[in-house]
Amino acid sequence: MSDITTFFRQAADIVGADNVVTPETEAGYADPYPLHTGRPSAGGVRPASVEEVQAIVRLANETGTALWTVSRGKNLGYGGAAPRTGDQIVLDLSRMDAIQKVDPELAYAVIEPGVTFFNLFDHIQENKLSLFVSVPALGWGSVLGNALDRGYGMSPYGDHVQQLCGLEVVLPDGSLLRTGMWALEDSPLANVFKGGFGPNIDQLFTQSGLGIVVRAGIWLMPWPEVFVSGDIKVDRIEDLPLLINRIADLRRREVFQNNCLVGNVVRAGTMNGPRSRWYTGDGSIPDDVVEEMKEKMGIGHWNARFALYGEPGMIRERIKIIEETFDLPGFTLNTRVYEGKDGAKVTYDDIAPADQTTMAGVPTLKPLDTIGWYAEDGGHIDIAPLVPARGEEVLDFYGEVKALYTKYGFDLYIGYHVYARHLVHVTMIFFENGNEEQLARARALYEDVRQAAARRGYTPYRGHIDNMDDIAAEFSFNDNAVLRFQEKLKDALDPNGILSPGKQGVWPARLRNS
Repeated sequence: MSDITTFFRQAADIVGADNVVTPETEAGYADPYPLHTGRPSAGGVRPASVEEVQAIVRLANETGTALWTVSRGKNLGYGGAAPRTGDQIVLDLSRMDAIQKVDPELAYAVIEPGVTFFNLFDHIQENKLSLFVSVPALGWGSVLGNALDRGYGMSPYGDHVQQLCGLEVVLPDGSLLRTGMWALEDSPLANVFKGGFGPNIDQLFTQSGLGIVVRAGIWLMPWPEVFVSGDIKVDRIEDLPLLINRIADLRRREVFQNNCLVGNVVRAGTMNGPRSRWYTGDGSIPDDVVEEMKEKMGIGHWNARFALYGEPGMIRERIKIIEETFDLPGFTLNTRVYEGKDGAKVTYDDIAPADQTTMAGVPTLKPLDTIGWYAEDGGHIDIAPLVPARGEEVLDFYGEVKALYTKYGFDLYIGYHVYARHLVHVTMIFFENGNEEQLARARALYEDVRQAAARRGYTPYRGHIDNMDDIAAEFSFNDNAVLRFQEKLKDALDPNGILSPGKQGVWPARLRNS
Protein backbone atom coordinates (compact mmCIF):
# COMPACT_ATOMS: atom_id res chain seq x y z
CA MET A 1 0.00 0.00 0.00
CA SER A 2 1.27 3.47 -0.88
CA ASP A 3 2.53 5.71 1.92
CA ILE A 4 2.43 9.08 0.17
CA THR A 5 2.82 11.07 3.39
CA THR A 6 6.15 9.38 4.10
CA PHE A 7 7.15 9.79 0.47
CA PHE A 8 6.62 13.56 0.50
CA ARG A 9 8.38 13.99 3.84
CA GLN A 10 11.47 12.07 2.76
CA ALA A 11 11.41 13.50 -0.78
CA ALA A 12 11.82 16.96 0.78
CA ASP A 13 15.08 15.77 2.32
CA ILE A 14 16.29 14.69 -1.14
CA VAL A 15 15.22 17.59 -3.39
CA GLY A 16 14.46 20.33 -0.85
CA ALA A 17 11.07 21.36 0.48
CA ASP A 18 10.69 24.04 -2.22
CA ASN A 19 10.79 21.33 -4.88
CA VAL A 20 8.00 19.20 -3.46
CA VAL A 21 4.45 19.96 -4.62
CA THR A 22 1.73 18.32 -2.54
CA PRO A 23 -1.64 17.43 -4.12
CA GLU A 24 -3.29 20.30 -2.25
CA THR A 25 -0.89 22.87 -3.71
CA GLU A 26 -2.64 25.40 -5.90
CA ALA A 27 0.10 25.11 -8.53
CA GLY A 28 -0.16 21.34 -8.74
CA TYR A 29 0.18 19.36 -11.97
CA ALA A 30 -2.90 19.34 -14.19
CA ASP A 31 -3.96 19.08 -17.80
CA PRO A 32 -4.36 22.70 -18.98
CA TYR A 33 -7.06 21.59 -21.47
CA PRO A 34 -8.97 18.84 -19.65
CA LEU A 35 -11.57 16.90 -21.60
CA HIS A 36 -12.95 15.69 -18.27
CA THR A 37 -13.50 18.42 -15.69
CA GLY A 38 -13.08 17.76 -11.99
CA ARG A 39 -9.77 15.91 -12.23
CA PRO A 40 -7.72 17.11 -9.21
CA SER A 41 -4.21 18.50 -9.54
CA ALA A 42 -1.44 16.05 -8.80
CA GLY A 43 1.52 16.43 -6.47
CA GLY A 44 5.06 16.28 -7.73
CA VAL A 45 8.79 16.37 -7.04
CA ARG A 46 11.48 18.24 -8.96
CA PRO A 47 14.94 16.64 -8.75
CA ALA A 48 17.97 18.55 -10.03
CA SER A 49 20.46 15.73 -10.66
CA VAL A 50 20.78 12.13 -11.72
CA GLU A 51 21.58 11.18 -8.13
CA GLU A 52 18.40 12.85 -6.88
CA VAL A 53 16.34 10.99 -9.51
CA GLN A 54 17.88 7.72 -8.36
CA ALA A 55 17.12 8.52 -4.72
CA ILE A 56 13.49 9.45 -5.53
CA VAL A 57 12.98 6.22 -7.47
CA ARG A 58 14.38 4.15 -4.58
CA LEU A 59 12.11 6.04 -2.16
CA ALA A 60 9.12 5.37 -4.42
CA ASN A 61 9.86 1.65 -4.25
CA GLU A 62 10.19 1.75 -0.47
CA THR A 63 6.90 3.62 0.02
CA GLY A 64 4.92 2.02 -2.82
CA THR A 65 4.44 5.41 -4.51
CA ALA A 66 3.75 5.54 -8.24
CA LEU A 67 5.65 8.15 -10.25
CA TRP A 68 4.61 9.75 -13.54
CA THR A 69 7.63 11.15 -15.38
CA VAL A 70 7.53 14.38 -17.41
CA SER A 71 10.42 16.35 -18.87
CA ARG A 72 8.73 19.74 -18.84
CA GLY A 73 5.04 18.79 -18.98
CA LYS A 74 4.33 20.73 -22.18
CA ASN A 75 2.69 17.86 -24.06
CA LEU A 76 -0.34 20.03 -24.80
CA GLY A 77 -3.34 18.33 -26.36
CA TYR A 78 -2.23 15.01 -24.88
CA GLY A 79 -2.65 15.69 -21.16
CA GLY A 80 0.13 18.15 -20.40
CA ALA A 81 1.86 17.29 -17.13
CA ALA A 82 -1.09 15.42 -15.64
CA PRO A 83 -0.56 11.76 -14.66
CA ARG A 84 -2.85 8.95 -15.68
CA THR A 85 -4.38 8.47 -12.22
CA GLY A 86 -4.82 10.70 -9.20
CA ASP A 87 -2.52 8.70 -6.90
CA GLN A 88 0.53 9.11 -9.15
CA ILE A 89 3.17 11.69 -8.20
CA VAL A 90 4.67 13.69 -11.06
CA LEU A 91 8.44 13.30 -11.39
CA ASP A 92 9.20 16.67 -12.99
CA LEU A 93 12.64 16.79 -14.64
CA SER A 94 12.50 20.46 -15.69
CA ARG A 95 15.26 21.52 -13.25
CA MET A 96 17.67 19.17 -15.04
CA ASP A 97 18.38 21.66 -17.82
CA ALA A 98 22.10 21.38 -18.55
CA ILE A 99 23.48 21.40 -22.08
CA GLN A 100 26.47 19.29 -21.17
CA LYS A 101 28.22 19.19 -24.52
CA VAL A 102 27.87 20.43 -28.08
CA ASP A 103 30.28 19.03 -30.67
CA PRO A 104 30.28 21.44 -33.65
CA GLU A 105 32.40 19.14 -35.82
CA LEU A 106 30.41 15.91 -35.54
CA ALA A 107 27.18 17.87 -34.99
CA TYR A 108 25.62 16.50 -31.82
CA ALA A 109 24.72 17.62 -28.32
CA VAL A 110 24.44 15.88 -24.95
CA ILE A 111 21.59 17.33 -22.94
CA GLU A 112 19.31 16.79 -19.95
CA PRO A 113 15.49 16.50 -20.09
CA GLY A 114 14.83 20.07 -18.95
CA VAL A 115 16.57 21.62 -21.98
CA THR A 116 14.00 23.33 -24.21
CA PHE A 117 14.21 24.03 -27.93
CA PHE A 118 14.62 27.71 -27.04
CA ASN A 119 17.55 26.81 -24.74
CA LEU A 120 19.38 24.76 -27.36
CA PHE A 121 18.72 27.30 -30.13
CA ASP A 122 19.96 30.19 -27.97
CA HIS A 123 23.08 28.25 -26.91
CA ILE A 124 24.00 27.60 -30.53
CA GLN A 125 23.36 31.20 -31.59
CA GLU A 126 25.26 32.70 -28.64
CA ASN A 127 28.27 30.48 -29.33
CA LYS A 128 28.09 31.13 -33.10
CA LEU A 129 28.03 27.43 -33.90
CA SER A 130 27.21 26.42 -37.48
CA LEU A 131 24.47 24.02 -36.38
CA PHE A 132 20.75 23.83 -37.06
CA VAL A 133 18.17 22.74 -34.45
CA SER A 134 15.08 20.88 -35.67
CA VAL A 135 12.13 22.34 -33.76
CA PRO A 136 8.43 21.35 -33.41
CA ALA A 137 5.44 23.68 -33.41
CA LEU A 138 6.11 25.04 -29.88
CA GLY A 139 9.62 25.79 -28.66
CA TRP A 140 9.04 25.70 -24.89
CA GLY A 141 8.94 21.91 -24.68
CA SER A 142 11.75 19.51 -23.87
CA VAL A 143 14.06 18.46 -26.70
CA LEU A 144 14.43 15.00 -25.17
CA GLY A 145 10.80 14.72 -24.09
CA ASN A 146 9.66 15.43 -27.63
CA ALA A 147 12.05 12.86 -29.13
CA LEU A 148 11.18 10.18 -26.57
CA ASP A 149 7.47 10.63 -27.31
CA ARG A 150 8.26 10.33 -31.04
CA GLY A 151 7.45 13.95 -31.73
CA TYR A 152 8.73 15.65 -34.84
CA GLY A 153 10.04 18.88 -36.28
CA MET A 154 10.00 20.45 -39.73
CA SER A 155 13.57 19.92 -40.95
CA PRO A 156 15.53 17.06 -42.58
CA TYR A 157 16.28 15.94 -39.00
CA GLY A 158 12.60 16.26 -38.09
CA ASP A 159 12.07 12.61 -37.10
CA HIS A 160 13.46 13.44 -33.68
CA VAL A 161 13.50 9.95 -32.18
CA GLN A 162 15.86 8.89 -34.97
CA GLN A 163 18.34 11.60 -33.90
CA LEU A 164 18.78 10.15 -30.40
CA CYS A 165 22.15 8.45 -29.94
CA GLY A 166 23.15 7.15 -26.53
CA LEU A 167 20.78 7.28 -23.56
CA GLU A 168 21.55 7.47 -19.85
CA VAL A 169 18.64 5.87 -18.01
CA VAL A 170 17.59 5.45 -14.38
CA LEU A 171 15.93 2.04 -14.16
CA PRO A 172 12.93 1.23 -11.93
CA ASP A 173 15.21 -0.04 -9.13
CA GLY A 174 17.18 3.23 -9.12
CA SER A 175 20.25 1.84 -10.89
CA LEU A 176 21.88 3.61 -13.84
CA LEU A 177 22.25 2.32 -17.40
CA ARG A 178 23.82 3.71 -20.56
CA THR A 179 22.85 2.40 -23.98
CA GLY A 180 24.77 1.76 -27.19
CA MET A 181 28.38 2.86 -27.40
CA TRP A 182 27.87 5.05 -24.34
CA ALA A 183 28.08 1.82 -22.33
CA LEU A 184 31.80 1.84 -23.17
CA GLU A 185 33.72 3.83 -20.56
CA ASP A 186 34.91 7.18 -22.00
CA SER A 187 34.32 6.11 -25.59
CA PRO A 188 34.45 8.80 -28.31
CA LEU A 189 31.72 6.75 -30.05
CA ALA A 190 29.22 7.34 -27.23
CA ASN A 191 26.95 9.72 -29.13
CA VAL A 192 27.98 9.19 -32.75
CA PHE A 193 27.06 5.53 -33.40
CA LYS A 194 23.68 4.10 -32.44
CA GLY A 195 24.49 0.40 -32.24
CA GLY A 196 26.22 -1.19 -29.30
CA PHE A 197 26.90 -4.90 -28.97
CA GLY A 198 23.92 -7.22 -29.02
CA PRO A 199 20.27 -6.11 -29.18
CA ASN A 200 19.75 -2.37 -29.41
CA ILE A 201 17.60 -1.41 -26.41
CA ASP A 202 17.21 2.34 -26.96
CA GLN A 203 13.65 2.08 -28.28
CA LEU A 204 12.56 0.37 -25.06
CA PHE A 205 12.75 3.79 -23.40
CA THR A 206 10.63 5.71 -25.96
CA GLN A 207 6.95 6.22 -25.01
CA SER A 208 7.90 4.01 -22.09
CA GLY A 209 7.54 3.38 -18.38
CA LEU A 210 10.58 1.09 -18.28
CA GLY A 211 13.09 3.76 -17.28
CA ILE A 212 13.74 7.48 -16.88
CA VAL A 213 16.04 9.05 -19.48
CA VAL A 214 18.17 11.59 -17.61
CA ARG A 215 20.70 12.42 -20.34
CA ALA A 216 20.98 11.68 -24.02
CA GLY A 217 22.91 12.52 -27.15
CA ILE A 218 20.98 14.08 -30.02
CA TRP A 219 22.22 14.70 -33.53
CA LEU A 220 22.05 18.20 -35.03
CA MET A 221 22.10 19.26 -38.68
CA PRO A 222 25.05 21.26 -40.06
CA TRP A 223 23.88 24.73 -41.02
CA PRO A 224 23.20 24.92 -44.79
CA GLU A 225 24.87 27.21 -47.30
CA VAL A 226 21.47 28.16 -48.75
CA PHE A 227 17.94 28.11 -47.29
CA VAL A 228 14.75 28.11 -49.35
CA SER A 229 11.24 28.69 -48.05
CA GLY A 230 8.52 27.46 -50.40
CA ASP A 231 4.76 27.12 -50.58
CA ILE A 232 2.22 25.54 -52.89
CA LYS A 233 -1.40 26.71 -53.11
CA VAL A 234 -4.04 24.35 -54.48
CA ASP A 235 -7.41 25.82 -55.46
CA ARG A 236 -9.63 22.73 -55.45
CA ILE A 237 -10.35 20.32 -52.60
CA GLU A 238 -10.50 17.38 -55.01
CA ASP A 239 -6.87 17.97 -56.09
CA LEU A 240 -5.61 16.78 -52.69
CA PRO A 241 -4.60 13.32 -54.03
CA LEU A 242 -2.42 14.87 -56.74
CA LEU A 243 -0.73 17.12 -54.17
CA ILE A 244 -0.10 14.32 -51.64
CA ASN A 245 1.15 11.84 -54.25
CA ARG A 246 3.62 14.27 -55.76
CA ILE A 247 4.93 15.49 -52.41
CA ALA A 248 5.44 11.92 -51.16
CA ASP A 249 7.14 10.91 -54.43
CA LEU A 250 9.58 13.82 -54.19
CA ARG A 251 10.22 12.96 -50.54
CA ARG A 252 10.96 9.32 -51.43
CA ARG A 253 13.38 10.54 -54.09
CA GLU A 254 14.92 12.97 -51.56
CA VAL A 255 14.12 16.04 -53.63
CA PHE A 256 12.05 17.30 -50.72
CA GLN A 257 14.20 17.08 -47.61
CA ASN A 258 11.68 17.78 -44.88
CA ASN A 259 8.15 16.66 -44.03
CA CYS A 260 6.02 19.09 -46.01
CA LEU A 261 3.07 20.52 -44.12
CA VAL A 262 -0.31 20.65 -45.88
CA GLY A 263 -3.02 22.69 -44.17
CA ASN A 264 -6.64 23.53 -44.95
CA VAL A 265 -8.49 26.86 -44.78
CA VAL A 266 -9.68 26.44 -41.18
CA ARG A 267 -6.09 25.80 -40.07
CA ALA A 268 -5.04 29.11 -41.64
CA GLY A 269 -8.06 30.81 -40.08
CA THR A 270 -7.12 29.71 -36.55
CA MET A 271 -3.86 31.63 -36.98
CA ASN A 272 -5.67 34.79 -38.08
CA GLY A 273 -7.90 35.71 -35.19
CA PRO A 274 -10.78 34.08 -33.29
CA ARG A 275 -13.59 32.18 -34.99
CA SER A 276 -15.93 35.14 -34.50
CA ARG A 277 -13.88 37.07 -37.08
CA TRP A 278 -15.13 34.65 -39.70
CA TYR A 279 -18.38 33.13 -38.40
CA THR A 280 -20.63 33.41 -35.34
CA GLY A 281 -23.23 30.77 -36.12
CA ASP A 282 -23.73 27.34 -34.59
CA GLY A 283 -22.31 24.14 -35.96
CA SER A 284 -19.37 23.74 -38.32
CA ILE A 285 -18.39 26.70 -40.49
CA PRO A 286 -20.41 26.31 -43.73
CA ASP A 287 -18.57 25.62 -46.99
CA ASP A 288 -19.55 28.99 -48.48
CA VAL A 289 -17.99 30.79 -45.48
CA VAL A 290 -14.85 28.67 -45.87
CA GLU A 291 -14.71 29.84 -49.50
CA GLU A 292 -14.96 33.46 -48.33
CA MET A 293 -12.18 32.88 -45.79
CA LYS A 294 -10.01 31.42 -48.55
CA GLU A 295 -10.51 34.46 -50.78
CA LYS A 296 -9.94 36.99 -47.99
CA MET A 297 -6.69 35.31 -46.87
CA GLY A 298 -5.51 34.82 -50.44
CA ILE A 299 -4.82 31.13 -49.96
CA GLY A 300 -5.79 27.81 -51.51
CA HIS A 301 -8.11 25.14 -50.20
CA TRP A 302 -4.85 23.26 -49.56
CA ASN A 303 -1.67 25.08 -48.64
CA ALA A 304 1.63 23.23 -48.54
CA ARG A 305 4.82 24.52 -47.01
CA PHE A 306 8.30 23.12 -47.54
CA ALA A 307 11.94 24.13 -47.21
CA LEU A 308 15.20 23.28 -48.93
CA TYR A 309 18.68 23.20 -47.43
CA GLY A 310 22.13 22.83 -49.01
CA GLU A 311 24.68 24.23 -51.42
CA PRO A 312 23.62 26.48 -54.35
CA GLY A 313 24.01 23.96 -57.18
CA MET A 314 21.92 21.31 -55.44
CA ILE A 315 19.28 23.88 -54.51
CA ARG A 316 18.92 25.03 -58.14
CA GLU A 317 18.39 21.45 -59.31
CA ARG A 318 15.85 20.73 -56.57
CA ILE A 319 13.85 23.86 -57.40
CA LYS A 320 13.85 22.94 -61.10
CA ILE A 321 12.41 19.48 -60.36
CA ILE A 322 9.82 20.92 -57.94
CA GLU A 323 8.71 23.53 -60.50
CA GLU A 324 8.25 20.85 -63.16
CA THR A 325 6.36 18.59 -60.74
CA PHE A 326 3.82 21.20 -59.69
CA ASP A 327 3.27 22.89 -63.06
CA LEU A 328 -0.40 21.93 -62.87
CA PRO A 329 -3.74 23.73 -63.37
CA GLY A 330 -4.93 25.23 -60.09
CA PHE A 331 -1.49 24.87 -58.44
CA THR A 332 0.62 27.93 -57.55
CA LEU A 333 4.24 27.49 -56.46
CA ASN A 334 6.38 30.16 -54.79
CA THR A 335 9.98 29.84 -53.59
CA ARG A 336 12.14 32.34 -51.75
CA VAL A 337 15.88 31.64 -51.93
CA TYR A 338 18.21 32.96 -49.23
CA GLU A 339 21.95 32.93 -49.72
CA GLY A 340 24.77 34.28 -47.61
CA LYS A 341 26.79 37.31 -48.59
CA ASP A 342 30.17 37.03 -50.34
CA GLY A 343 30.03 33.25 -50.54
CA ALA A 344 29.38 32.76 -46.80
CA LYS A 345 26.66 30.50 -45.44
CA VAL A 346 23.22 32.01 -45.06
CA THR A 347 22.44 33.42 -41.61
CA TYR A 348 19.20 34.43 -39.92
CA ASP A 349 20.02 38.05 -40.76
CA ASP A 350 19.71 37.08 -44.43
CA ILE A 351 16.25 35.50 -44.04
CA ALA A 352 13.10 37.62 -44.10
CA PRO A 353 11.25 37.60 -40.74
CA ALA A 354 8.20 35.95 -42.33
CA ASP A 355 10.35 32.96 -43.31
CA GLN A 356 12.10 32.62 -39.95
CA THR A 357 9.76 29.77 -39.08
CA THR A 358 10.10 26.31 -37.57
CA MET A 359 11.25 25.11 -41.00
CA ALA A 360 14.18 27.49 -40.61
CA GLY A 361 14.88 26.00 -37.18
CA VAL A 362 13.49 28.98 -35.26
CA PRO A 363 11.53 28.02 -32.10
CA THR A 364 8.32 29.93 -31.49
CA LEU A 365 5.14 30.02 -29.40
CA LYS A 366 2.97 31.51 -32.15
CA PRO A 367 0.74 28.39 -32.58
CA LEU A 368 -0.58 29.05 -29.05
CA ASP A 369 -2.68 31.80 -30.65
CA THR A 370 -4.91 29.11 -32.15
CA ILE A 371 -6.13 28.06 -28.69
CA GLY A 372 -8.51 31.04 -28.59
CA TRP A 373 -10.46 29.87 -31.65
CA TYR A 374 -13.77 29.34 -29.81
CA ALA A 375 -13.19 31.35 -26.64
CA GLU A 376 -10.54 33.37 -24.85
CA ASP A 377 -10.22 30.53 -22.33
CA GLY A 378 -9.79 27.92 -25.01
CA GLY A 379 -8.32 24.46 -25.17
CA HIS A 380 -7.76 21.66 -27.61
CA ILE A 381 -7.09 17.97 -27.96
CA ASP A 382 -5.06 16.49 -30.81
CA ILE A 383 -5.93 13.32 -32.66
CA ALA A 384 -3.23 12.41 -35.14
CA PRO A 385 -3.61 9.01 -36.81
CA LEU A 386 -0.95 7.80 -39.21
CA VAL A 387 -2.18 7.28 -42.79
CA PRO A 388 -0.40 5.78 -45.82
CA ALA A 389 0.80 8.53 -48.19
CA ARG A 390 -1.61 7.56 -50.98
CA GLY A 391 -3.55 10.59 -52.15
CA GLU A 392 -6.92 8.97 -52.93
CA GLU A 393 -6.86 7.17 -49.58
CA VAL A 394 -6.09 10.45 -47.78
CA LEU A 395 -8.95 12.26 -49.53
CA ASP A 396 -11.38 9.43 -48.73
CA PHE A 397 -10.49 9.54 -45.03
CA TYR A 398 -10.68 13.33 -45.08
CA GLY A 399 -14.29 13.05 -46.29
CA GLU A 400 -15.19 10.66 -43.46
CA VAL A 401 -13.54 12.86 -40.83
CA LYS A 402 -15.18 16.01 -42.20
CA ALA A 403 -18.60 14.36 -41.90
CA LEU A 404 -17.87 13.50 -38.25
CA TYR A 405 -16.77 17.07 -37.47
CA THR A 406 -19.98 18.33 -39.07
CA LYS A 407 -22.05 15.82 -37.09
CA TYR A 408 -20.67 17.10 -33.79
CA GLY A 409 -20.61 20.78 -34.79
CA PHE A 410 -16.85 21.45 -34.81
CA ASP A 411 -14.66 23.12 -37.42
CA LEU A 412 -12.30 20.70 -39.17
CA TYR A 413 -8.67 21.73 -38.66
CA ILE A 414 -6.30 19.74 -40.91
CA GLY A 415 -2.51 19.69 -40.85
CA TYR A 416 -0.98 16.85 -42.86
CA HIS A 417 2.71 16.21 -42.21
CA VAL A 418 3.76 14.34 -45.34
CA TYR A 419 6.69 11.92 -45.23
CA ALA A 420 7.97 9.52 -47.87
CA ARG A 421 5.54 6.68 -47.17
CA HIS A 422 3.08 7.94 -44.58
CA LEU A 423 1.59 11.14 -43.30
CA VAL A 424 0.50 12.31 -39.89
CA HIS A 425 -3.17 13.24 -40.19
CA VAL A 426 -3.23 15.99 -37.55
CA THR A 427 -6.70 17.16 -36.61
CA MET A 428 -7.37 19.37 -33.62
CA ILE A 429 -10.61 19.67 -31.72
CA PHE A 430 -10.85 23.17 -30.24
CA PHE A 431 -13.19 23.91 -27.36
CA GLU A 432 -13.89 26.31 -24.51
CA ASN A 433 -12.39 25.14 -21.24
CA GLY A 434 -15.07 24.08 -18.76
CA ASN A 435 -17.90 24.14 -21.32
CA GLU A 436 -19.46 20.81 -20.37
CA GLU A 437 -21.77 20.57 -23.37
CA GLN A 438 -18.94 21.28 -25.78
CA LEU A 439 -16.55 18.94 -23.96
CA ALA A 440 -19.04 16.09 -24.22
CA ARG A 441 -19.25 16.61 -27.98
CA ALA A 442 -15.45 16.82 -28.20
CA ARG A 443 -15.05 13.49 -26.36
CA ALA A 444 -17.57 11.82 -28.66
CA LEU A 445 -15.92 13.27 -31.77
CA TYR A 446 -12.47 12.13 -30.66
CA GLU A 447 -13.73 8.60 -30.11
CA ASP A 448 -15.57 8.45 -33.44
CA VAL A 449 -12.51 9.70 -35.36
CA ARG A 450 -10.28 7.21 -33.54
CA GLN A 451 -12.62 4.35 -34.35
CA ALA A 452 -12.99 5.47 -37.97
CA ALA A 453 -9.20 5.38 -38.26
CA ALA A 454 -8.98 2.01 -36.51
CA ARG A 455 -11.43 0.44 -38.97
CA ARG A 456 -9.00 1.36 -41.73
CA GLY A 457 -5.97 0.06 -39.86
CA TYR A 458 -4.78 3.57 -38.93
CA THR A 459 -3.85 4.62 -35.40
CA PRO A 460 -2.57 7.73 -33.59
CA TYR A 461 1.20 7.78 -33.18
CA ARG A 462 0.69 9.03 -29.62
CA GLY A 463 -2.35 9.58 -27.50
CA HIS A 464 -3.98 11.62 -24.76
CA ILE A 465 -3.63 10.14 -21.27
CA ASP A 466 -7.38 9.38 -21.23
CA ASN A 467 -7.17 7.34 -24.46
CA MET A 468 -3.95 5.35 -24.06
CA ASP A 469 -5.67 2.08 -23.15
CA ASP A 470 -8.02 2.26 -26.13
CA ILE A 471 -5.19 2.94 -28.56
CA ALA A 472 -3.02 0.15 -27.11
CA ALA A 473 -5.94 -2.27 -27.53
CA GLU A 474 -5.99 -1.59 -31.27
CA PHE A 475 -2.72 -3.52 -31.66
CA SER A 476 -4.65 -6.75 -31.49
CA PHE A 477 -2.64 -9.23 -33.59
CA ASN A 478 -2.46 -12.67 -31.93
CA ASP A 479 -4.52 -11.69 -28.91
CA ASN A 480 -2.60 -8.45 -28.33
CA ALA A 481 0.75 -10.24 -28.31
CA VAL A 482 2.74 -7.01 -28.39
CA LEU A 483 0.98 -5.64 -25.28
CA ARG A 484 1.47 -8.94 -23.44
CA PHE A 485 5.18 -8.79 -24.29
CA GLN A 486 5.38 -5.19 -23.02
CA GLU A 487 3.68 -6.28 -19.80
CA LYS A 488 6.27 -9.04 -19.31
CA LEU A 489 9.04 -6.48 -19.66
CA LYS A 490 7.24 -4.16 -17.24
CA ASP A 491 6.85 -6.88 -14.60
CA ALA A 492 10.48 -7.98 -14.95
CA LEU A 493 12.05 -4.52 -14.78
CA ASP A 494 9.52 -2.79 -12.52
CA PRO A 495 8.07 -5.47 -10.22
CA ASN A 496 6.65 -2.87 -7.83
CA GLY A 497 4.97 -1.05 -10.70
CA ILE A 498 6.14 2.42 -9.69
CA LEU A 499 7.27 3.99 -13.00
CA SER A 500 4.51 5.66 -15.03
CA PRO A 501 1.78 3.01 -14.56
CA GLY A 502 -0.52 2.95 -17.59
CA LYS A 503 1.93 4.75 -19.85
CA GLN A 504 0.89 3.89 -23.43
CA GLY A 505 -1.59 1.38 -21.96
CA VAL A 506 1.04 -0.75 -20.20
CA TRP A 507 -0.02 -1.37 -16.60
CA PRO A 508 1.96 -3.24 -13.92
CA ALA A 509 0.61 -6.55 -12.64
CA ARG A 510 -0.80 -5.02 -9.45
CA LEU A 511 -3.09 -2.70 -11.46
CA ARG A 512 -3.73 -4.72 -14.59
CA ASN A 513 -7.22 -5.88 -13.66
CA SER A 514 -8.27 -2.78 -11.74
